[in-house]
Amino acid sequence: MAKTLYQLAIDSKNDTEAVEKILKAFKPKIKKSLQQTKFQNRVDIEQELELKLISIIKMYEVDELDGFWRFYERQNHYKESYKVVK
Repeated sequence: MAKTLYQLAIDSKNDTEAVEKILKAFKPKIKKSLQQTKFQNRVDIEQELELKLISIIKMYEVDELDGFWRFYERQNHYKESYKVVK
């Protein structure tokens, strides 16, 4: 059974294979984005993007994510605090 990105993010803390699967999932997006760069820079930029993605995967804390309602409350609070008074 294929694991979701969420499950892979959880597993990636202790499993390098999970990190590789996440990289593989993002590979098409990275390749497509690289088409906007000069050809001679693509390999270097691809490696830098992959290293950055790996560091973000390792830093990502799934347990600290807000649920939907907490996110919704934060968004409403943010909107209310920045309303322009007429």
